[in-house]
Amino acid sequence: MELEKQTYYVDLNSESILPEPMDSPSFVIHATQKEAEVLKAVMDDKYGADVDAFVRAHIPYLEYHHDPQNDRYDASQKILYSLIYMMGDHAAKQHIKQMGILTDQKADDPDEIQRFR
Repeated sequence: MELEKQTYYVDLNSESILPEPMDSPSFVIHATQKEAEVLKAVMDDKYGADVDAFVRAHIPYLEYHHDPQNDRYDASQKILYSLIYMMGDHAAKQHIKQMGILTDQKADDPDEIQRFR
């Protein structure tokens, strides 16, 4: 198994993890091949949650705060950004901190981050 960390470029718009930089804004991460595969699996789960939330959004009588599809999407977003934060370079960490998406997840706490693995 390959345990050496490689540099990858994560583009959330196209949901890609690439070994070469791209023109669109991206996060730079340092990860093993297995970690990159886990991140891709989380992206795929987030996409599935997004589709479920989209379908649910067309049912007008269901409120957002009583909706497990939206809860799943929100949770997958936080997991995705937690993993990028954990593997990301300094700029990625700073950007995610500024977003504030992880404030309730204690993203600086290694035990909390390890829970997402």
